[in-house]
Amino acid sequence: MAIKASGGNPPQNSLRFSEIENEFGQNSGRKIGNYRMNNLNIGALTEVSLSRDGCGISANSDIPVDNQTIRFSDFYSAKQNIIIDFHSNDQNRVNAKTDKFNAANANGNFTVVGGTNGNNGPKPSNTNGKKVIIHVTKLIGSATGSVNNVALRTGTWNSGTEVLVEVDGGTVIGAGGDGGNGREATSGLPGGDGTSGLGIDYDGTKIQTAEGGLIACGFGGGGAGGGGETKKEGGRWGSGRGPEVKAGGGGGGGGQGVPGGAGGTSPEGRNGTAGSASAAGDGGEGAEVASRGDATINGGTGGEGGHTGDTSADTGQDAFLSGRRHENASTSGGAAGGSNGAAIRKNGGVNFTLIGSPNIVGDTNATGVS
Repeated sequence: MAIKASGGNPPQNSLRFSEIENEFGQNSGRKIGNYRMNNLNIGALTEVSLSRDGCGISANSDIPVDNQTIRFSDFYSAKQNIIIDFHSNDQNRVNAKTDKFNAANANGNFTVVGGTNGNNGPKPSNTNGKKVIIHVTKLIGSATGSVNNVALRTGTWNSGTEVLVEVDGGTVIGAGGDGGNGREATSGLPGGDGTSGLGIDYDGTKIQTAEGGLIACGFGGGGAGGGGETKKEGGRWGSGRGPEVKAGGGGGGGGQGVPGGAGGTSPEGRNGTAGSASAAGDGGEGAEVASRGDATINGGTGGEGGHTGDTSADTGQDAFLSGRRHENASTSGGAAGGSNGAAIRKNGGVNFTLIGSPNIVGDTNATGVS
């Protein structure tokens, strides 16, 4: 459990050394000064405190570090801090509770601040009254398929746990949708849908970003361009037809995400390009095919995938005619781009709080997490 609050200023509640030891364990020498962390850095966090934020008489401070003056009163409202490791490696589809905290080996999974060596205390069997910090500095991606697929899930924690998701220079992003495939003589196929970024399973979770951190949806893939077909008369109109030709639309560009959406294909190889973690793919140009002379059918260019600068995936362009007179020509429209996933999804009726103005691109009101 967290250490009790002060009850006012001056403090109305007495605080015993044994209460501090119950929360943070005994230190060598059993001295109050030995609870100061000494130049402890974890991920992007520097000078990590034994208990961060919410401590002291007014419950708005950190436990002092290094050679700072430390007092008993600094420990009012203090909580053992557990930092979940999303700062060592890029990962996809991770649950902070089941995949990280429940892991048998703490290395690469979590740090319990404090303990005999200062940064590797014993893992508590119950997180009630503890503060869990899901600390993201790396690239965390999702998977294609259901829009409910998220890159990172908070997981469910014991009641009374304080959970903070902080994305500090890292990115939590859904998968990008694939670009639509172009077809000859008919409409192209629509772009695929993106999936989602952060999934909230625990009620009361707090979310913040810092230093370029980003929480984003996976963006939809661009729609394919339209295809068409035409014939051209030879000599004079109605006397001897020219060859029938068909043109395919360009493939749509893949949406931004992790993994990025694949570029759509085209019958003539005018494929769209794939999206990536930082950009969308471009649509391929439509084919240009001439019947006799210069009566040309032009496939539509595929649409660009969605991305952080332009969140809507583009519709593919329509096929069109150029050159001399055509006979029995038909042109088809470009297909729509895919839909985006959500930046943040929540399970059922849980609620979360955004701290400050976090860098989030995409919907934050979606429900359903997988």
